[in-house]
Amino acid sequence: MNTFSQKMLRFSLRLTVTSLVFLCLTASICEAKSYKAIVGYENEVMEIPLVPGRVISTKAKMPLPASPQMNTAFPVSDNIPTVVPAANPEPAPETLVGIEDMVPQMEDGFPNTTVIPTPESLQATIDAVGRAIVNGINFEFDSANLADESLPSLNAVLGYLRNNPDVRIAIEGHCDTSGDTSLNPALSQARADAVRDWMIERGVDSLRIRAVGMSHTKPIADNSTAEGQARNRRVELVKE
Repeated sequence: MNTFSQKMLRFSLRLTVTSLVFLCLTASICEAKSYKAIVGYENEVMEIPLVPGRVISTKAKMPLPASPQMNTAFPVSDNIPTVVPAANPEPAPETLVGIEDMVPQMEDGFPNTTVIPTPESLQATIDAVGRAIVNGINFEFDSANLADESLPSLNAVLGYLRNNPDVRIAIEGHCDTSGDTSLNPALSQARADAVRDWMIERGVDSLRIRAVGMSHTKPIADNSTAEGQARNRRVELVKE
């Protein structure tokens, strides 16, 4: 056998051996039946079967949560409640009974209303803040003569004084600025005197009450409006 033939024989043998080795390696790889892969859940591993010879696509997607693979890898525990029971609601706090009928609504310490007072409402207001506006005591224009509609409010003051025989009060007369303000000091004094005299005529001790004319020095509303002027024309009781 010549040299060339010997070289060819050696090459053929090497090729055959190489082919056998390659086939053995390929066969051992293809014999793999499965592999494990991390699927994104902390400390969880899912085993996915691999068919021999199958090419895995790089575009594969994560199995759906309800898929058989996911249910097998992460079975739902029967101990996990699916519905969380609602907590028992706290009982509603008890509400206090309103006392609006006893103490009138106050604004800057005075009732902001035209409701005719009662002895009880005057009692509650004076006990609370030491003074009260007596709504409903009206006078004729630029006069100290008591208007007829003042009677209910005057009787309320009289009832308060009779219910509190030891109380001393000052009756304050207040004016607005709608007329000649130079007359207001005398007018406010005359109006306070008229209320005081009405109480004395009905049995109230003169030593318990005194009259004070405040003129227009203590407004409680805007004198530029008719509503404000009406609020400023007032009689107040002040506990002494």
